[in-house]
Amino acid sequence: MTPVSKITFRSLALSDIPLMHHWFNLPHVRKFYSLRSWTEEEVLEKFKPYILGEKPISGFIVLADKNQIAYIQTCKIAGYRSWGNQNLSEEIIKNSAGLDIFIGEKSMIGKGLGGKIMQEFIENKIRPEFQYCVVDPDIKNTAAIRCYEKLHFKEHTLTETVDALDQPVTLKLMILKRRHNS
Repeated sequence: MTPVSKITFRSLALSDIPLMHHWFNLPHVRKFYSLRSWTEEEVLEKFKPYILGEKPISGFIVLADKNQIAYIQTCKIAGYRSWGNQNLSEEIIKNSAGLDIFIGEKSMIGKGLGGKIMQEFIENKIRPEFQYCVVDPDIKNTAAIRCYEKLHFKEHTLTETVDALDQPVTLKLMILKRRHNS
């Protein structure tokens, strides 16, 4: 396979629900992101509010040379309640975007694309508006943590919580601060 030369993003649309349903049910996505089997109706119910602007989350399909390979989403931390118990300063809360990503296409895993996607997304979608970018991977998701560390995210705290299935999970809250000359 030839290396990916261009990463682009397009807003998630209702027409992407079958693709998201497919990705959500793949074992590598279920492991840390979707966590269980999903029906297409459940996927629609989850993403429709993002697509219609009813929730403060913006979702994007990631394209590598025009091929759909991943999903990435962002939200403004201020006013988004799930980030409120993370021991963040008021400055960080007011000036941060949270980020979540998964590579849907299994053939694209392990090729260094996660870092490339994140770097491109942060430069084009996060940095123009926000001073900080915040992620909170499961501590067992070592590949994601290594990726974030390579991008210069710094550990902020570990949080004991429960996942969407009410199972205990430890999240590693990591923060990237914008460099002044970038």
